[in-house]
Amino acid sequence: MNVLWLARAPHPAKSGHPVPWMTALAANLVAQEGISITVVSYNPYIDHDDEVTRDGVRYIFLKVPDDKWDLLTGYTRRIKLVSDYLRDKVGNQTLGTFDLLHIHGTEEQYPVMAAGLNLPKVVSAQGFVTEYYRYLPNRPDYRHASWAVASYYEKKYAPSVRHYIGRTHWDKAIIHKLNPKAVIHHNWELMRPVFYQPIAPPSDQSPNAMLFVGGLHDIKGIREALRALSLLRERWPLRLIVTGFGSKPALLDLISTLGLTNIPEDAVEHRGMLTGEQLWAAYADAFCLLHPSYIDNSPNSVCEAQLAGLPVVASDVGGVSSLVENGQTGLLTSLDPANIAAAVGQLWESTSLRQLLAQQARAVSLERFDAQHITHHTKSIYEAVLANP
Repeated sequence: MNVLWLARAPHPAKSGHPVPWMTALAANLVAQEGISITVVSYNPYIDHDDEVTRDGVRYIFLKVPDDKWDLLTGYTRRIKLVSDYLRDKVGNQTLGTFDLLHIHGTEEQYPVMAAGLNLPKVVSAQGFVTEYYRYLPNRPDYRHASWAVASYYEKKYAPSVRHYIGRTHWDKAIIHKLNPKAVIHHNWELMRPVFYQPIAPPSDQSPNAMLFVGGLHDIKGIREALRALSLLRERWPLRLIVTGFGSKPALLDLISTLGLTNIPEDAVEHRGMLTGEQLWAAYADAFCLLHPSYIDNSPNSVCEAQLAGLPVVASDVGGVSSLVENGQTGLLTSLDPANIAAAVGQLWESTSLRQLLAQQARAVSLERFDAQHITHHTKSIYEAVLANP
C-alpha cells in the first residue's frame, strides 16, 4: 500500500510546530505494516523546498509565504502553491502512484489543498478551529483573523471528505456537525516514547508543586490556575511550575495584574519550552498536572501525564472526559477557580487518592496508547476506506 500524507511535519532544521506522535506513527507503519508513506508538508520557516527520508518515510517540505503576510490573502497563496504541487506531482504520478490520501487535521487548509485529487481520502481529527475560535480572549489579536479564515475553510471543505478518524466523544460530535454523512473510525494517537516510562509513584514526600504546561496562554487557563493557586495558598504553601510560552517576568506581571497578592515570587516558576525528556523529568517536581483549559480535544499534556503516572486535575471541556474518568483516572472540574482549588486540595491532602489515580490512569493509558495496536488499526482503517471510498 502506498499512502500520501498531508500533515504539519517537523523539518530537521526548522520544525515550526513539531508533531512527534505523527512521525512515530509513520515510521511504525513503514516498519511494522510494510506501508510506503510520503509526507507533504508546507513550512514558512525554511529557505527553499526540501526533501528528506527519515526512518523509511519520505518527507517533502514546501516553502510557503510567511503566515501573517499570507493571511492578508486569506491564505490563498499557500493553498495555491500546495494545490499546484499536488496536481502536478501526484496527478502526473511524478511522486509515484498512491492508493490513499491521509489528511492530518482540518485546521491547516489541507482538505482545501487536496480537493482536486482523485484519491480515496481519510482525515484525522485534531483540533477544530471552528470550535476553538469562540474561546479566544476578547482583546483582538492576530489569531482572531487567522482562526476566522481557517474556520471558513474548515466548514466549507469538511463535507468534501467522507472518512474521518476520531478519538473522543467530542471530536466525533463536531465531525458529524460539520459533515452529517461522515463515516467515523476510532483510533488513538501515539505518545512520545519517553512518557511510556513510569515516574516514581506518589508518596507522602511528594513535592508541593502543581505543573501547568499551557504557558501563558489564556485559552489554556493560566489565569484560572493562578487564581486557584491563590485560594490554595490560604491553607497550604503550594507552588505552581509553568512550562511553555512566556517567561518568569511576564508570569509575575500577570499575577500582579490579577491582584493575587498572596502569591510570592518563590511560589511560581517558569521553565520555558521543554523537550519531552525535560517535561518527563519535571513530573518528579510536582504532585499533579493542572489543566484548566477552556477547550481541548485530547490534549497530549493530559495523555502523557496519565501515561507516565502523574495525577491529573483537568477542566471538563471538549473531549477531556473521554480521557479522564472523574475520581478514577483523574479529577474533572469546572473553570471556577474555587472548584479547581477544591479538587487540587482534595488531591494534596490524600496520598492514597494520588496513588489510586496515578495507578489506574497509567493502566488505562498503556492499553489506550499501545503503539502496536494503534499502528495496526491505522492500517485496518486504510483498508476499510479503500473498500468503501
